[in-house]
Amino acid sequence: MMLEATTLSSALLLKFALGYFAILATPGPNMLTIGTMAALRGFRGALPFCLGIALGAGLVAGATSLLLEAFAGSHELEMVGRVVAGTLLTALAFRIICARAPRLSNQSRFSEPQMLNNWIVGIGTGFFIALTNPVTAAYCFAQFIGPLAQTNAVPWAILLVATQAWLFGLLTAVLFAHPFMRHVAFSYHRPVCALSGMVLMSLGFLLLLPVVLA
Repeated sequence: MMLEATTLSSALLLKFALGYFAILATPGPNMLTIGTMAALRGFRGALPFCLGIALGAGLVAGATSLLLEAFAGSHELEMVGRVVAGTLLTALAFRIICARAPRLSNQSRFSEPQMLNNWIVGIGTGFFIALTNPVTAAYCFAQFIGPLAQTNAVPWAILLVATQAWLFGLLTAVLFAHPFMRHVAFSYHRPVCALSGMVLMSLGFLLLLPVVLA
C-alpha cells in the first residue's frame, strides 16, 4: 500500500515538473531578466538574479500551499478556486500564445556596475521579479487544489519549483551568454510559446472539468 502511494506521488510530481518546465520555457519576465544580464555581463553576472528568482518562486509556491491549507475542507470554496485558477490558467495560455518575442536591448535598468557587483541587490531584484510573476502562483494553485490535493507530494512540489527555477535560470544564463544561442532562442520563440500555451490551456480545462460535470 505504501509502495503504491509512493509510486502515485512520484508520477504526480513528474507531471507537475513537466508542466512547470513548460512554464519556465515560455519567454517571460524571469527569462528576459536573466537573459539580459547574461547578454550584458556574462554567466556570472546573471547568477544573483537566478538565485533570487528561484527563492521567489519557491516562496510563491509555499505561500499558495499555506493559503489553500487555511481554507481546506470547504467544497464550495474548492469549486470557486477551481473556476478562478482554471480561468486564470486559460487566460495566461492565450496571452502566452499571442506574446511577441521580447527584445534584448543594449541598455538595461539592471546594468549599473554597483548593482551587478552587489549580490544582495541582485538576489533581491530577482526575488521580487519572481513574486510579481503570476504564472507560478496560478500553476501551483491549480495543481495543489487539483492533482496534488490530499497527497503528501505538495512539500516536494514546492522544492521542485525552487530547484527547477534555479536550474532553468542557470541554463538560460549559459545560453544567452552566447550571441548565437540568443539568436536561436528568439528564432523559435513562436513554437515554444504555442507549445507552452497549449500545455497551460489543457491544465486549465482539466481543472474546470469537475466544475462542469458537477
